[in-house]
Amino acid sequence: MKKPLIRSKTAYWIAAFVSAAMAGLIFPANAWFRQGLQPGVMARELAFGFFFTLAVWWYNLVGYPLLENWFFKKARPHWPHLGRILTTLLFSYLVIWADERLQILHIDDDLQGYVEREGANEFRAAITASFVLLVIYFLDLLRRYYLTQMENERLKLETSVAHFEALKQQVNPHFLFNSLNILKTMVKINDPKSEEYIVRLSDLYRNLLLSNQKEKATLEEELVVLNNYFFMLKARFEDKLQLIQSLMPSENQIFIPPLTLQMLVENCIKHNIVSAEKPLQIELFQEGAYLVVRNNLQPKRSVEESSHIGLDNIRKRYRALTGKEIEVEKTDAYFTVRLPLIPYT
Repeated sequence: MKKPLIRSKTAYWIAAFVSAAMAGLIFPANAWFRQGLQPGVMARELAFGFFFTLAVWWYNLVGYPLLENWFFKKARPHWPHLGRILTTLLFSYLVIWADERLQILHIDDDLQGYVEREGANEFRAAITASFVLLVIYFLDLLRRYYLTQMENERLKLETSVAHFEALKQQVNPHFLFNSLNILKTMVKINDPKSEEYIVRLSDLYRNLLLSNQKEKATLEEELVVLNNYFFMLKARFEDKLQLIQSLMPSENQIFIPPLTLQMLVENCIKHNIVSAEKPLQIELFQEGAYLVVRNNLQPKRSVEESSHIGLDNIRKRYRALTGKEIEVEKTDAYFTVRLPLIPYT
């Protein structure tokens, strides 16, 4: 995100030179209106308007912050504001007083067009200083607004990252628990594929630990994880479980949250009958900007109430990562989950 200009002192100095240039144009115009075209007077008025306004800005941007640290640092909240106003007016008066006494830019004859010559310069100085103070307070309001907005965005980002990390931490323990249950069943029935299952589980879990370090994984990486996981499932279910995959290789990398496919397949097995009479078919294909995971619906008659950990986890991770929603559709024949594909950016 580009840093707003108002967050730095640069904006204040830009405003200082712009307002000083405006004063440099207004003051000679005022002298011209009062006394007619007198180049010497107008030149002095131009210089006075520019340098006086710039001096007031310098005091507010450099001088007053030092004064504030010395005298107003521990004052009540409203005193620094009052202190800025009073000391700015005092500073303006001192500048005018010094200029008049030394006759640098203001000569007594330059005020002949005023009805009341006494205090005329002080009056103009007070008006100019008040204008500078108004601009400074306006810039301060904008600056605080931008800082508040940036802080809110930072807090939102930190909350989103923390939430996403907490969601990722739910995945590996959940997966390991279910994998060990499968292994327990295989060992119990003396399945000859138990040893290879352990090797596959070791390799797979190593990949899962690495995937836990990133927010998103490429579709190719997720398919590798899914194929390893499905091998372990086939060791238990054999032909009772079928995976029909029709994904075409893509030239452009696309991403999904890590372990999404594994969790969806796990969810299918958890809630559906898997038997020789009723094989469970899981289809995996791309449909536009979505990756579709669909299984034939044959729910178990008696199953403990689901906590929806897997599906809710995927839904929340998509929200935290992309702000998008997954689509879940249930009909009499199929249970379908559509996952928005995350393009490479």
